[in-house]
Amino acid sequence: MNNGKPAYLTLLLALLHGIAGISILVISAWFIAISAIAPVGFNYVIPAVVIRALALLRIASGYASMWFGHNDLLARIARARVRVFRQLENSQITDKAYTTEALAQHTEELASKWIAWVAPLSSVVFIFTGLCAAAVYLDLPGAFYILALFVAWLVSLAMQGLSALTLAKKANKANKLFRQQSSDFFNRSAIWHLDKSMIESDSASSNPNSTKIPSASQVWRYQQAQKAKAQRTAWWFQGLAFLFVVLVMSGVSPVASAFVFAPIAIIIPMVLLAAPDWASAGFLSVSKFAQYKQSVSALKQLKATPIKQYRDREIIHSLNLIQFSAKGRHASMVDASLPANGVVCISGPSGCGKSSLLQSIIGLLPAIGAREIDGVGMPEGMVTNWRYVEQEPVVLSGSISLNLDPAGNDISQNEMYDLLSALGLEEILPLTSWVGKAGRPLSGGERKRLALARAILAKPPVLAVDEPFEGLDSYTQQKVSKVLNSLSSTALVLVASHTTPDTLKVKKHLQLGEADIKTSRQTQCAIS
Repeated sequence: MNNGKPAYLTLLLALLHGIAGISILVISAWFIAISAIAPVGFNYVIPAVVIRALALLRIASGYASMWFGHNDLLARIARARVRVFRQLENSQITDKAYTTEALAQHTEELASKWIAWVAPLSSVVFIFTGLCAAAVYLDLPGAFYILALFVAWLVSLAMQGLSALTLAKKANKANKLFRQQSSDFFNRSAIWHLDKSMIESDSASSNPNSTKIPSASQVWRYQQAQKAKAQRTAWWFQGLAFLFVVLVMSGVSPVASAFVFAPIAIIIPMVLLAAPDWASAGFLSVSKFAQYKQSVSALKQLKATPIKQYRDREIIHSLNLIQFSAKGRHASMVDASLPANGVVCISGPSGCGKSSLLQSIIGLLPAIGAREIDGVGMPEGMVTNWRYVEQEPVVLSGSISLNLDPAGNDISQNEMYDLLSALGLEEILPLTSWVGKAGRPLSGGERKRLALARAILAKPPVLAVDEPFEGLDSYTQQKVSKVLNSLSSTALVLVASHTTPDTLKVKKHLQLGEADIKTSRQTQCAIS
């Protein structure tokens, strides 16, 4: 099944749902009117059967539209996130908090366009156009009011759309600011008790400017303003529709006298009465369209720093570090010869630069000194397929399989399952389980092992893992150690950790010394 077929099927089913609904209204109105003047022998069964059949069709098409639409939504979310990953390929994210939100929220907005606004708007436009054409063609009494209401709906929809675009842009900016402030706020959680601005009296707490705690109230207000604007427009449209009904039914209108001789004339006032029920959905849909446009713009403006990358080179004998250290970081200077495969454990006191060393070896951070593969110098940048697993990895809002294969490399599900089982993650299976935002919450240890599995499945020749055993019990540490031992038979595994399980087969230890803050003198590392 091609990518566009489910979306078009969703649209057709939504149109069928709308057509069935308006057909029930029209036929029921005619049936009520004709029953009042029907002659003896009039067959009441056929209209009743038609109405019942249309009702069943409306129910079936509604459920089918939802089923196809939501299945298509999940597939489109996956494809949208793969596109974002390709957009960020070979780049380092400079604003992780907002980028994570973009992957979760904005990709959902893009993927949901068919069920959020394309299908509802298309359905209303199609039905309205068809009603106007039928009213004019059949020369129904009061057709002018249907045409006038359609024009009023288009005008109000355009005005609502312009307002929604402005509000969506403001909401997007407010959301970005809130995410940045929240990230900064929680990153300094360890010193909250030292920040006097966090300590408020009861009287000061009523003043929103007396605290530095980030608030989502501005985002909420813009979101509520979107809904309120759509609701006001819907009420205005409903009032206009009811006004037209009064005009149609008044004695000054030629339509009122037509009821006696032409029961079909009742269709126009019935359609006007019901118009707010099926046409007002367009006002909320155009707000969804505005959010979609902002999400498209936001994803195009994701900020990332390009990382120089060059093709993988096989390590035959060793990876040598000569007077090597992360540039601009207060970290130890390293002289070391690392084996082509095996586990190298990097240890040292907090602040000595273990994480910075891992990132600079991989090439995520610029470095001073030299990296050499078998005596040949490596330029600055990251070698293809070298992987780094950070202390607080990102978990996408999506399935387990999407998190393990975000780039869409068609990794075998059996391979995913076996690796997760080896890491002790059977509880988060099956692979279709939804995690992240609005999904199954994962503990810190589960997130780290999921990220470790994602890196291992890429089959890296060099894998750097930052604190892989932190927060894990001894049994789980043994399982992680076993997986790293297995990988180390064919790859170089760099592990920065305060904890080294006995089951981890360490080939070389790299002990970093604490940098001298007063003199900015960097100590040499000791190798055992």
